[in-house]
Parts: sequence; structure tokens; C-alpha cells
Amino acid sequence: MSLYCGIACRRKSFWCYRQLSTYVTKTRYLFELKEDDDACKKAQQTGAFYLFHNLAPLLQKSGHQYLAPQHSLLELERLLGKFGQDSQRIEDSVLIGCSEQQEAWFALDLGLNSSSSINASLQKPEVEKELTGSFTELRKALYQLNVKDASLLSTAQALLRWHDTHQFCSRSGQPTKKNMAGSKRVCSSNQIIYYPQMAPVVITLVSDGTRCLLARQSFFPKGMYSALAGFCDIGLS
Repeated sequence: MSLYCGIACRRKSFWCYRQLSTYVTKTRYLFELKEDDDACKKAQQTGAFYLFHNLAPLLQKSGHQYLAPQHSLLELERLLGKFGQDSQRIEDSVLIGCSEQQEAWFALDLGLNSSSSINASLQKPEVEKELTGSFTELRKALYQLNVKDASLLSTAQALLRWHDTHQFCSRSGQPTKKNMAGSKRVCSSNQIIYYPQMAPVVITLVSDGTRCLLARQSFFPKGMYSALAGFCDIGLS
């Protein structure tokens, strides 16, 4: 019995160490891509892209679930070329994660005006037809996505929104420029570095012991409810 327990503990320890090692490796790789523009651009060659249009992700319906298709760099270049766009637009993409095999994942919004080139936004219906999907508001589709896609798309949306609203320096008023990974923006005038902001949020579950107080909005899919949530201002508790 003691021998069996010992083997089981060693196996569990080995699995924990393996998971920790994978996490550390991924974290180091992502840090490298965030700090090295050349390494990030190289990672795009073998990476995968999630597409957005005005912050709504491209999704494909599969039964009662949504799937978030990935696109290679070559597919993305072909798409942009077909709609008369320069491949330089890909520089507007942001790094959102990577796989255990170090395949980098990026997000690109085709609906927002490009900050890296003169290209304007692409027309939503035309892109949807070409990619056989639909740009869907994330809040409507969130609970019909798998955990991985829901987390990635939420991260991507927040990062894309931040870049869209922070294109100018708050001190000099001059344009800011993102690095290749999108992990920061730098003022072209005074070299001030801006990093994506984080806003604390509180989600409260009100219960009387056997029942919970939930809310829903008119645009929620059938059967979808939400706990009560709100943002905290500085100094509030």
C-alpha cells in the first residue's frame, strides 16, 4: 500500500513540475516576443490570427456553439490583397498568447482605421462572406464559446480597444506608436511609454441560501443570466 502511494505521489509531483515548466517556458517566450520586435515579427510567420471588426470577433456557428477560426499569415495576406489592402496592416495586430508548442496567437481588427498605414477599414459584409463567418458581439457569444476561445477573445478585445483609444500622448498630444507585440505604446515626441490599463471589477452573487439574484439584458441569448457587477473607483472599498 505504501509503495502504491509513493508511486502515485511521484507521478502527481512529476505532472505538477511538468505543468509549471510549461507555464514558465510559455511566459519566457511571450516576454521575449513583447520585448523584441524582430522576434515577434518572425513569430507571425508561423503564428495564428483571430480577426475582429470594430471589436467584434469573427465567429462561425456550430450547432449551439460558436467557434473562433484561426488564420495563418499567408491567408491574411491573401485576404488583404483581395480587398486592396497593404500587408503592412498586419502590424496593427496584437499578441494575445501562445500554445504549449510556442505557436504565437495574434488578433487583428479589420474594422478600425489602420494606424500603421493609410488603409481604411474593410467592409464588414464583404469580409464575412469571404470568410464564411460573422462578426458577433462578444458579450452575446461569450457563453457559447469554449473556455480557451472565450479567454483569448476577451483579452484580444480589451487590448485592441486600448490601442484604438490611446493613439495620442496625454502630455504632448503627439501620436504614439505601438511595438510589434502591442504590449506598449511610445510617444514619438518625448518617448513616454504607455502600458495597457487594468480596471478592477467586482462581481457579486446575492443569495438567500437557496436562491440567487441574477439579471439579464434584452440582447442576452435565451437562458443566459448574469450576476451583478460594477467597477470600483480609486479609494472605494
